[in-house]
Order: sequence, then C-alpha cells, then structure tokens
Amino acid sequence: VKMESFDKNVIWNQVLALVMNLWNWFLLSFFPSLIPVRKEPGADVHRAVQIDGPGGLNRLGLVALDGRLTIGYNVPTHKPPYAAKGSEIPDDGVVLCNQAFSINYADVTIRWGLYESALRFVGWPIVPGFDVSGVVESVGPASKFKPGDRVYGCTMFGAYCSHVLIPSHQLTLCPDVLTVEEAAGLPAVAGTALHALSLAGFWPNPPLQRNKAVLIHSAAGGVGLMLVQMAKVLGCSPIVAVVGASHKVQICRDYGADFVIDK
Repeated sequence: VKMESFDKNVIWNQVLALVMNLWNWFLLSFFPSLIPVRKEPGADVHRAVQIDGPGGLNRLGLVALDGRLTIGYNVPTHKPPYAAKGSEIPDDGVVLCNQAFSINYADVTIRWGLYESALRFVGWPIVPGFDVSGVVESVGPASKFKPGDRVYGCTMFGAYCSHVLIPSHQLTLCPDVLTVEEAAGLPAVAGTALHALSLAGFWPNPPLQRNKAVLIHSAAGGVGLMLVQMAKVLGCSPIVAVVGASHKVQICRDYGADFVIDK
C-alpha cells in the first residue's frame, strides 16, 4: 500500500512527540535548570496559549496577541492560527471576548502531535481548544448577534485565548442560569453525546421499538455523564453506566443512571 505524504507526516509527529516527551522527562528529572524559562506577557494584555510543536507540557506557552485574533481553520478569509491585526471581520463573523474555555482530551493529543485535523488544517504553531464562552465585542454585518451579547459555542481550534474570531453559526446565546465557566464546559461533550445518541437512533426521533435500554461506557467522564443525562431526558430505560473505579459509582447514580457496573 502506497503511503501518502500526510500519513508520513502523522508518523513523523508521533515519533517526534515520543522523543520530545522522553527528552522533557529526562530534563525535568535530572537537569531542570536546563529547561528554558519563557518570558510571558502580563495579565493586562490580550493573550493566547500557543503550542510550537509536539512534545511535553513545556511546549505550551503564553503569547501576546498584539492586536491579533485567534481563528479556527474554517474561517476562509484568514489562515490559522491568527487573523492579523486590523483584519476585516467576515460578514457572519463574531469577535468574542473570551472569558472561559474548557480543556478536553483532544487538546492533549494536539500537543502530542497526534490530532489529525490539527496537523492537516493548522500545523505548527497552533492555539488549541474548542469550547468558548464570553461576550461579543464586535460583529460582521450579517451576524445574528450584537456587541454585549453573552454567548457560548465552539471554534475549530483557537479557544485558549482572550479574543477569538468565530462564525456566528457556531455560537448561541448563553442562558442566565449558566455561568461562563459552565457554558464553556458544554459544547464539545454535549455535541459528542448527542451525536452518539443520534447514531444509536434515539435522536432526533425516539425509537419505535420497546427496547430503550442504553449501555454507557466511561460513564463518569464528561461525555459519559452528558449521555446519562440526555438518555434520561429522552426516556431511555434502563440506563446502565460502566465505570472503572468505585469512587465513580455514586456520581453516575446522582446523574440518573439506573444501574452502575464497577469494573
């Protein structure tokens, strides 16, 4: 089978990430003074967390935006990870003053150099993250939002920042019952859970058959707990949760699981 150039790039990033992680462990364990200290921008400037290449935690660094905005790879008018200072906002674009973002496992794999779409559509450097929550600062002429609106949603990378440019259709108004932190924790896990329920035939239309039982693995994680709650709302029963440790049993019951299997 002929190996495509992109497949070679993925393998190279995997090897490089392994080498860099081992090297970082070696330095931290035996020669911590040799690890360079990054000069970070002050708290009073607009900032982003940037990853310069695959490896350990020291590949994460705070950088000043200097008038730039982070962007996802699906903003066609700009090349990620940044829109240049003074760039025109697309017709349906929203400049979000980002007040909270979530940390997902996918962000770890981005740092490792193993997340395919990050390599394919952005490369290095990259600003990781998907979920955002904050206040609209400015909008394009076709946007459904206005400055001052509280919104939350997702960006196709670029969430680890203070200011991000996002298409309007990827945002929605934030209800008053949610804090900015709670709203930022919703999009990725809720979207993944809803997609799983759709693949299983439980959404958007309930199944016609009598059997509405669901089995949810890793039920105490973010997606798992969201699945438990959504399945409950959709009338699924019984809801059987599977966890890997005894201390996770009660939280699954609290969120609505009928039975919990402790592996």
